[in-house]
Amino acid sequence: MDPFTFASIASMGINAVGKLMSGSSSSTIDKMQAQAYGVQADAANSNAEILGTQADIAGMGVDFAASKERTALGKLAEIGRSTLASQRSYFAGNNLDPTFGSPLVVQSVTAGRISTDMELTKAQFEIDKANALSTEASLRGQASASASQALTSLISQKAYLEKGDADMTAGILGAASAFLGGATSMAKGGFGGASNLSSIQVGSQTFPAYT
Repeated sequence: MDPFTFASIASMGINAVGKLMSGSSSSTIDKMQAQAYGVQADAANSNAEILGTQADIAGMGVDFAASKERTALGKLAEIGRSTLASQRSYFAGNNLDPTFGSPLVVQSVTAGRISTDMELTKAQFEIDKANALSTEASLRGQASASASQALTSLISQKAYLEKGDADMTAGILGAASAFLGGATSMAKGGFGGASNLSSIQVGSQTFPAYT
């Protein structure tokens, strides 16, 4: 085999290997990117689950606040009844009519204060329940956003996995094409055939060449 034919074959091999390595390199990079998106998806899913749990706990705060409200109002009502009973007993023990005059005014003021305390207590617990609902809604919104991010990352992961496979396939096909193209050229050129034999002048020396 003459040097020029050997060089052509070597060039064909280098070209084919280059295409294969290029496809493999691109495929590896794509697979690494897909892996990164997979990690992101796992993290986002975990975050969504944590936020969902926190939202559930925040939602329980509404029932907890309602329970505390009932307890607090019950205590205030009991204190009010006890105070009014004590006042009536005092008035009766001192021969004062609890349904007339100053005794009646005192009891009315006491009842008014009890009612005011109960309304303030209700208002405070309504704020607590509203805060719990607001926190729950915010956490559920964040959980939804994390779940959406996880889905986007999974879609990107799938796309890069498919791209990695396509790049590897393209490299293999490119390498095969380079070999086939070179082989076709060699067949057409007829390496070693007398009809294609010519010469090349290098300085004062003449060498056989194939075209």
